[in-house]
Amino acid sequence: MAQARCTLRVHGLDCPGEVPAIRAALDGVSGISELGFDPIHGTVTIAFDPGRIDPPLLARRVTEGSGMRADVVGDDEVAAGPKRSLARWMPTLGSGLAVALGSILSWLDTPPWAAKSAFALAIAFGGLELVPRAIRGLRQMRLDIHVLMALAVAGALVLNQWDEAAAVAFLFSLSEALEALSLDRARRAVRSLLEITPETAERIEPNGHVHQVPASSILVGQRVRVRAGERVTVDGRVVAGRSSVDQKMITGESIPVLREEGDEVFAGTVNGEGALDIEATRPLGDAVVSRIAERVRAAQKGRAPVERSIERFAAIYTPAVVVLALLVMIVPPLIVGGSWAAWFAKGLVLLVIACPCALVIATPVAVVSALASAARRGILIKGGQFLEEFGRLRVLAFDKTGTLTRGEPDVIEVVAADGREDGELLRIAAALGDRGGHVLGRAIARHARRLALDVPEAHDYRAVPGLGATGRVETTEYHIGSHRYIDESGLCPPEFHASFLRAEGAIGTSVALTSSANALGWIRLADRPRPEAAAVLAELKALRVEPIMLTGDNGPTAAAIARELGIAAPQSDLLPADKAEAIAVLNAQRGPTGMVGDGVNDAPALAAARVSVAMGGIGSGAALETADVVLMADDLTALPWLVRHSRRTLAVIRQNIVLAISAKAVVLFLAFFGLANLWMAIAADLGVSLVVVANALRLLRAGEGRAITRRKSTA
Repeated sequence: MAQARCTLRVHGLDCPGEVPAIRAALDGVSGISELGFDPIHGTVTIAFDPGRIDPPLLARRVTEGSGMRADVVGDDEVAAGPKRSLARWMPTLGSGLAVALGSILSWLDTPPWAAKSAFALAIAFGGLELVPRAIRGLRQMRLDIHVLMALAVAGALVLNQWDEAAAVAFLFSLSEALEALSLDRARRAVRSLLEITPETAERIEPNGHVHQVPASSILVGQRVRVRAGERVTVDGRVVAGRSSVDQKMITGESIPVLREEGDEVFAGTVNGEGALDIEATRPLGDAVVSRIAERVRAAQKGRAPVERSIERFAAIYTPAVVVLALLVMIVPPLIVGGSWAAWFAKGLVLLVIACPCALVIATPVAVVSALASAARRGILIKGGQFLEEFGRLRVLAFDKTGTLTRGEPDVIEVVAADGREDGELLRIAAALGDRGGHVLGRAIARHARRLALDVPEAHDYRAVPGLGATGRVETTEYHIGSHRYIDESGLCPPEFHASFLRAEGAIGTSVALTSSANALGWIRLADRPRPEAAAVLAELKALRVEPIMLTGDNGPTAAAIARELGIAAPQSDLLPADKAEAIAVLNAQRGPTGMVGDGVNDAPALAAARVSVAMGGIGSGAALETADVVLMADDLTALPWLVRHSRRTLAVIRQNIVLAISAKAVVLFLAFFGLANLWMAIAADLGVSLVVVANALRLLRAGEGRAITRRKSTA
């Protein structure tokens, strides 16, 4: 069955408590295969069979069944969230003024009808949204917050407590408006992350003329010009110009990185001081920033395990407290006697306490705030469940090459023979390395320039497969390559042979440089640990997360890197299936285990881990698709921060749950002794809802602090 997807904006969906009404409205509609709810942005994503139903019909079903207006929206409208206007505050303002007027009239000892009229006006304003939603809830047999509040207002009126009824109506309207305002902050944080791509681009025509066109119209292979201070309009490769580019909004890097001819740049980043001509390598819809936006939106629709647990608790808690409220209203007067009105008032307090709003809303707001905060640091987390799981890890396994190490060779030893200087040996070897495409030659040339050596130009360059390369530098012909070549050429005297053999027995790869007459020396190269790796692993240990190395490299190489980084018992010579088995064993024996790799080569191990982390997502579409967590900036320092961030998020959620339950428990206890009124019950529910939302929004600030930095070599 062919599947299509549509997104509905549901006006009024700003709390998880509204989800059951929408689910009930769509229940039984044939052709729907999946529903995804995003209360933060007020949207519902529906997977459906286009041959049996269409989006406008789905919108009508939601509107008619839930009473909340639904409209079909495009992807570009999703992040904006529902539009709020001052009109939303008018009923709240009117209700508040009427409550104040009624209180003043009561204090002035005016005729009772005057104060009652003001309180009635307050109830009318406060009930503009409350009453219709309560009626819909009753029709659908749902005990949601609107039904419970409406019953509380009606009960207070039955008891002739007009001031209490007006207070409940006003406070409910006020809390709903403030809650929507609080959620807008979380929505704006996500929107600021996603809406960073320019709408227009300057396209360079084949004749050299520049025309301004929509950025979405740029095709692969076309060229665009990005002037100083402007945002890059497409993912592409620099073909002309040199400038620093601020990638903070995508990678979290605090320092701009140098970009010049041949370097990749990404849509949404900010160009610095120079103009760049860029050749598009992806359409805008497939750009890194677009894929990040899609993943962040998808993550918001998922629910963390703790969130699902709270919803299951609320599904039992609310009916139980409602039944208790009814028993309090009926049983005590029949058994122990007393005023029916007094017990009825106590039951009304319990009805208000029965609302689980503070419990239900605290978790999703905390999760979305935490996801947005992480994304601002260049850490893409694909769902609340992965954020939650990361804080519970006891072991974090690392692939070696490209993860704990740079993934490219570097010069670690230079030994010159025949009385030559090491720098002279490097100059000649770098000249040959510059001409060829071999990874070892490029590494030697890079190392020489890092030492500010003057690298000459090589002529008559010729690669010899399996043996190395030859070329003329200045007036002399040289060869760089394997031990086998110099042995076969008779250029390896006994002392040099013994020295070179010792180098070949050490970690890394050694290459020899010879002239046509004799051996000049050798250079040893090896993949080196990332400069931040040792400190990051030590920090993880301090957080009680044990780092483990799993690598397919040989034992001596793995052991040498492990010693340098402080890793005990590295596991080497592992095939991909062996790594996956090692993860399974660690999960069973040591507790929750995560895996950090490249997102492609280590796929079996990443799949076996509780949480999979891919490095360098900014350059890898595969990493964005396969891993649960993607480090866009290719920087290990994000990992300890992420452990702390996850634990901080779980702590905030626990604080919110304890606060919500404690407040309700206190009022519940006081209600049994007649010491709680409806005002206190409102404070225990709606007031606490605002407090827990504000507490959850603190996680937005967790993205601040030590910034991720990664500099591009200017060599």
